[in-house]
Amino acid sequence: MSDHPTRVIFFQVKDAASKIKRIYETATLHFEKKEPFIFFVEDEKSALFVDELLWKSPPSSFLPHSIADAPSSEQIVITKLKRNINQAKIAFNLCSTPLLIDGHFRTIYEFEDLSSPSKNKFSSLRFDAYKASHFSIEARSS
Repeated sequence: MSDHPTRVIFFQVKDAASKIKRIYETATLHFEKKEPFIFFVEDEKSALFVDELLWKSPPSSFLPHSIADAPSSEQIVITKLKRNINQAKIAFNLCSTPLLIDGHFRTIYEFEDLSSPSKNKFSSLRFDAYKASHFSIEARSS
């Protein structure tokens, strides 16, 4: 294990609008720093949602990215695979399960989803899994 544990940042969100804002702002931050970034999604529908969001937000601009299921050199990648296909150090996990893959991530972003009891339960399960893996965890409110 490295000297610096992976840091997991849970964004507290209560609705779809705050989720969309966090996804876009986080991707933009790392894009501007030229840091490879990866989104992990559950399925094709989720991949297309994030894809469309990054193309349309804000209306005057877009974030270059790709949806990929194979190794990619794109700076921002959206994938359904549980593999770090663009060698990113920063990931945004949009899956219901924790991101406990061999990817050597410096930072993993998660949602602490307060929009429904079931989504909050999945957030708690991910939190507990990261804690058990000795990751550094912090929470940020919207």
